[in-house]
Amino acid sequence: MRQLITGVDEKGRSCVVAEHPLGDLPERSPMLTTFTSPSDPMPRPPGTGESVDLQVPPGVTKLAMARWTSDFAYGMHHTDTIDFDTILEGSATLVLDDGPHLLERGDVAVVTGVDHAWQAGPEGTTISFVFLGTPAPRA
Repeated sequence: MRQLITGVDEKGRSCVVAEHPLGDLPERSPMLTTFTSPSDPMPRPPGTGESVDLQVPPGVTKLAMARWTSDFAYGMHHTDTIDFDTILEGSATLVLDDGPHLLERGDVAVVTGVDHAWQAGPEGTTISFVFLGTPAPRA
């Protein structure tokens, strides 16, 4: 199990900025902690993919789950949320500007509003999402 954290590189492209092995988790282990409600836009460009409005206002969270069949794919897009995405069953590929990143059962991706796409693995996937609403980036 591992955690990927996304961001942007010096050219403004979406990429993995950190990867952490999760190893043996203690009984309770925070993946990421926010200490204030997001009040300023995240340090990222507005994005070039489709803008998807998840209807999550700044500082509000939403939990969602999905089951994707093996033929599922969602094209390049970005949101005004920080997403905590956990693969519960199967696998999925998180596609960023820096390429594809395979996520398997137990892996967590923290997607910080950057351009990204999804493809389900060959056996499909069950994935949970926790969306934290943030202000839109300034143009």
